[in-house]
Amino acid sequence: MRAMQRVHILVLIFLLLMVACTSKVAKSPTLILLNGKIFTAENLTSFNEAVAITGNTITAVGKTAYIRSLAGDSTEIIDLQGKLVIPGFNDSHIHFINGSKGLAEVELTSTQSAEEVEGNIRKYVSKHPDSHWITGRGWQYTFYEGGLPSKKMLDALVPDKPAYIRAYDGHTAWVNSTALELAGINKNYHFTGFGEVVKDATGEPTGILKEDAMSLVSNLIPSKTREENLEALRLGMKLAAQLGITSIQNAHGSVGETELYETLLANNELTLRVGVAFSIDEKTSASDLKNFVQVRDRIGYKNPMLRAGAVKFMIDGVIEGHTAFMLEPYSDPVPKELSATGQVSMPLPRFNSLINTIDSLGFQIYTHAIGDRGVRETLNAYEAAQKQNKRNDTRHRIEHIETINPHDIPRFAQLGVMASMEPIHAEPGTVEIWSKAVGEKRLPYSFAWNDVLKANAKLVFSSDWPACISLNPIRGLHVAVTRRNPQGFPENGWVVNQKITMAEAVYAYTYMGSYSSFEEKTKGKIAPGYLADIVVLSQDLFTINPLDVHKTLVDLTVFNGRVIYQRK
Repeated sequence: MRAMQRVHILVLIFLLLMVACTSKVAKSPTLILLNGKIFTAENLTSFNEAVAITGNTITAVGKTAYIRSLAGDSTEIIDLQGKLVIPGFNDSHIHFINGSKGLAEVELTSTQSAEEVEGNIRKYVSKHPDSHWITGRGWQYTFYEGGLPSKKMLDALVPDKPAYIRAYDGHTAWVNSTALELAGINKNYHFTGFGEVVKDATGEPTGILKEDAMSLVSNLIPSKTREENLEALRLGMKLAAQLGITSIQNAHGSVGETELYETLLANNELTLRVGVAFSIDEKTSASDLKNFVQVRDRIGYKNPMLRAGAVKFMIDGVIEGHTAFMLEPYSDPVPKELSATGQVSMPLPRFNSLINTIDSLGFQIYTHAIGDRGVRETLNAYEAAQKQNKRNDTRHRIEHIETINPHDIPRFAQLGVMASMEPIHAEPGTVEIWSKAVGEKRLPYSFAWNDVLKANAKLVFSSDWPACISLNPIRGLHVAVTRRNPQGFPENGWVVNQKITMAEAVYAYTYMGSYSSFEEKTKGKIAPGYLADIVVLSQDLFTINPLDVHKTLVDLTVFNGRVIYQRK
């Protein structure tokens, strides 16, 4: 009997040892990053040396010696050699499928002159002789006298097929004579609605279409197939990984587009955490809203990879095209323009009614508002909905806010409205036309990041890709802290009273992105229990000369606990 008891005891001890060993292996990190400078984003001054990741979760952050002691036999260890580590970039306002599809079109965002634009178009036409349409994006208003190119210029480059080339901001299209003819746009055509078919003094269309008028031609372009769209998204995700972008908030969307992300998720192909905002305009019906609610509730909020709990409005257009809604007239009036103070995308009573309805349905709201009156009317609408529906912590956002009346800045914090802004839009090399339109009086409140932060508002950064000159968050950070372009122009900076610190800028591009989508407890920090989305950079953004920030490269991108990009 005693012999049997001893056997049982030995078996029990053996089993306990096995459990202990298994437990130790299970708790061993799968990936460790050592000897770094880690900006944890727990606050603006929080740094550490090393991080341990187990599966898709950060399990420990601390000194190198301690984190090294956690390693198991199968732990992958990366020596950072002193490099800077930050949370993965969260691009909180992006049009990802449009940007991804644009990777196969004429590339103009890198151009620096009208001559380079023409050269890129000419090369593309030569390399794609079988294309039925020539499409692209990226020309800048500053390249052309008066701020706009003409159809004659494009006819010389694309004489025998329709061409549709959008400005970098996506609010103006440049088309050739063939495209105008296909759309039935001529001297006798009269456009009504938000935007404009630009005509010369004789009434002849110039080849420039603004805002909703762009759809007169864009609706004629053949749609991509579902598989083509999926392949475009795969290319876009590859580019995002190279730039350290691990989360996006799509600032437009449809049920069909959301289903593309669901497909990638089901196939285990998503290398981004995606938030979708459904597009809303004056024509949005009760049936549309019902569909949006159904998709939102079906996807839910538990999956950290995909959510669809927001909607996106536009109240106005852009400064350069005089379609942004302003409190006072533009400083560079154009003869015969539709309005001296810009336009609204829909009648204000309809806008206010839609805001109230959608707020009552429990959606978070993004509203594109670039002009100072557009910003004010959006704040008014949010405030009215708040009083009517009694909802708290909605985290509604205003997108862009390129100019603002100083009296409206404190209202963001008072109403709990987030300021969602794109530093890349303020790169000084692109704002000559913009500045003339705004004028000296309003210029101090241009892209007013510093004033927004001083007023205790929540600031979140993004790119607006492809409606920008660069998707790269590093370029945005460069502008945020210098108010100068990569060439150092202008020497003393542009509206320098609005530049912010590097810590504030990184925080706005990481943690605040997660806050803006109600995910601040699961991502956006390098802290135990947070999702392991991490970026390793080639330079220390916090110590280098600010004018060298734009030279910084992403060395390593970790998404969901695994390395998805490593610079060679």
